[in-house]
Amino acid sequence: MARYDFKSLSPQDFEELTRDLLQAEWDVPIEAFKAGRDLGIDLRYSSLDAGTTIVQCKHFSSSTFSTLLSHLRNSELSKVQRLKPKRYLLVTSLGLTVAQKDKIVETMHPFILSPSDVLGCGDLNGRLSLRPEIERANFKLWFTGTEVIERILHNAEVCQAQFEVERIRKKLPVVVQNEAFSRAREILNEQRVVIISGVPGIGKTTLAEMLLYAHLDEGYEPVVVQSDINEGKKLFRATKNQVFYYDDFLGQTFLGDQRSYLFRNQDAALLSFMEMVRDTPNSRFVLTTREHIFQQAFLGSERFLHSAMLSLKCVLTLNDYSFGQRARILYNHLYFSDLPQAYKNIVLDDDFFMDIIKHDHFNPRLIEWLTSLTRMHSPPVAEYKQRITELLQSPDKIWSHAFETQISDAARDLLLTLYTLGATEDLIDLEPAFEALHKGACNQYNRPRSASDFHSALQELDGAFLEYDSGHAAFINPSIRDFTSNILCKTPAIAIGMIPDVTRFKQIKNLWDLAAKRQDQPLMAAFLTNKSLLRSNLERTLYGESSRRTTSLTGYPIKKYVDTYEDARLDTIGAFAEEFKDLTFVDLAITYAEFLVSHWRKNIIDFEITARILNAMKARNWYWGKGGNSVYRIVLDGLLNHLDEASAWEWATILEFKKMASEWSNLDESRLLIGLEIYRLQGFDSDRENCSSVDELEDLRSALIELKESYGVDLEVSIEAIESDIAEREKDAPFDDGEGGGFARRTDPLPSNYVTESDVREMFKTLRE
Repeated sequence: MARYDFKSLSPQDFEELTRDLLQAEWDVPIEAFKAGRDLGIDLRYSSLDAGTTIVQCKHFSSSTFSTLLSHLRNSELSKVQRLKPKRYLLVTSLGLTVAQKDKIVETMHPFILSPSDVLGCGDLNGRLSLRPEIERANFKLWFTGTEVIERILHNAEVCQAQFEVERIRKKLPVVVQNEAFSRAREILNEQRVVIISGVPGIGKTTLAEMLLYAHLDEGYEPVVVQSDINEGKKLFRATKNQVFYYDDFLGQTFLGDQRSYLFRNQDAALLSFMEMVRDTPNSRFVLTTREHIFQQAFLGSERFLHSAMLSLKCVLTLNDYSFGQRARILYNHLYFSDLPQAYKNIVLDDDFFMDIIKHDHFNPRLIEWLTSLTRMHSPPVAEYKQRITELLQSPDKIWSHAFETQISDAARDLLLTLYTLGATEDLIDLEPAFEALHKGACNQYNRPRSASDFHSALQELDGAFLEYDSGHAAFINPSIRDFTSNILCKTPAIAIGMIPDVTRFKQIKNLWDLAAKRQDQPLMAAFLTNKSLLRSNLERTLYGESSRRTTSLTGYPIKKYVDTYEDARLDTIGAFAEEFKDLTFVDLAITYAEFLVSHWRKNIIDFEITARILNAMKARNWYWGKGGNSVYRIVLDGLLNHLDEASAWEWATILEFKKMASEWSNLDESRLLIGLEIYRLQGFDSDRENCSSVDELEDLRSALIELKESYGVDLEVSIEAIESDIAEREKDAPFDDGEGGGFARRTDPLPSNYVTESDVREMFKTLRE
């Protein structure tokens, strides 16, 4: 029979195990209540005769019987007396004698009907032996069972493998099984080899260790490869059940000296050993690697490129962790940590744990760090929250080593290029921008350059720093973009060196916005000492097209914006002028304003952006006094000359702008009133004709009502016409009686493991008890 002490389970784990066992035994669904202050109920079952059975779970495996009894008498009994259940079961992880069960029955009289309704550690082990499927499903439980540990220790001793069983066993309580575990195990079962890859800190080693641990329980002997695949070959026995484990199999060899690795045919040796394992039913092979290293090795080795390695890969990503699993990871680390209660309370106060769980930089390794005072350098309690916030906000610890030493120069240039363009970009636009910046960097630092660098870098970074498909590239998660911004802020020479080679105006704007946002970093100082460089390159990119023509997924021609809107560029020039206090930027703004207004003759004006730019000008005092007011007048005149192009929605923006305008003459007012009357008599018809659905007509009606009620525009006739159109279209629409005709909103049931924010808050409350 299994022998478990249940110490590896959190209270939440213990309650779920109890529910699974009782549901299987009683063959009825059991209602579970969320963790927290439960008023005496953890689990409940109501029978058809209205009798209620309540189950209370007490995870007291590390406590004493006297403590449990005192808790029942002083805390639980009064709750049960109020509930008055037909039957009351107490389930505890504490081992109980017959006399102790009788004492509990006496204490909880008359609600516990017999000693058999008090289940202790031994009773749970007995039920688990009858339900092996439940035992196996609770992997954290059977991984830490006495019999499993004894078998594993024996196997490790026989193989003399440097496999740290005790270290992994101690890690098990905080582990949360996710989608990747079953995915990796399926590959391992089918192919006998699995390569677990992913970004740093995502949990690759933990996942591999769980797979290894599971096989040791099944009688496999472990063979841990430390530095060379020949170690595995020497211990390989075709007739034995063996599981080989090679952590970071490329990190210490391929990157250390790539040419030496290939020259010594290490790639061939590794592939040969993989094939040997795959051809042997008794063997298994688990490997881990960082995804960016795998991509680099895959491109650098022709043998890898033509092998079946891709079919053996299981990529672990942050998406493998649901919101509920993230919450459980943090909860488990806190519950099983040595953190004093005062530190735990910092995480619990004001729902700070929710900020951690939802943070873009959430990472299992960071959670491990923030729940260890040693790793956090033992901050005072009052500083603990700030230290956690800083750790989450600064991903440098995770990415810096890989960026600086483990990816190619071309890959670094590609990451920097993507940052200047934004967070995502189509490859057709990313490639020319990369080629320009990469060429400039190679010339500046005397580096070799190849025509294939872009595609090689893209493949090298795929799945590690970037992801790309369907002609589109993006940072794999926000923390990598933030890390890249830190590189540019702390090493401004990189950013300044890029300026002469940018191809889009928005690249300069994005770098400028970063410097303005991070004034405490050296980047802004570098900009201020290179204003002539910025001025010349702003002008060079200022007149480039903001969009290109392409087609939609359905084949229709559409406009794809690839650069900053022409109107918005004027605001960026004004920001430079204000910061540098330099008249050459004012001159550039005046010249560009004249171009912009003339540009509106053949392009549609964006009234909302233009109004926002005009409002921003007057807030820049130096700029306004040194010529910004002239720019304002040029743009305002241009806007008023194009009022015939404004729609109902844009008229609200224009009328609101008038209230805050810095300069507004009688002539401006006259032009405004003429434009508004033209819209009332003619422009409305254009808006009406452009509405192709009832929803669009209703939106137009709302816009007209706002103009009428907020700004006093006489649009009663137009509103009535729209309402008539809506009624006519609704009359002609197909009738849907709810009995299968028409269209219905799809409602998918929530998954059984769906976890709400309320559930998480209740679970974390237990950490205060």
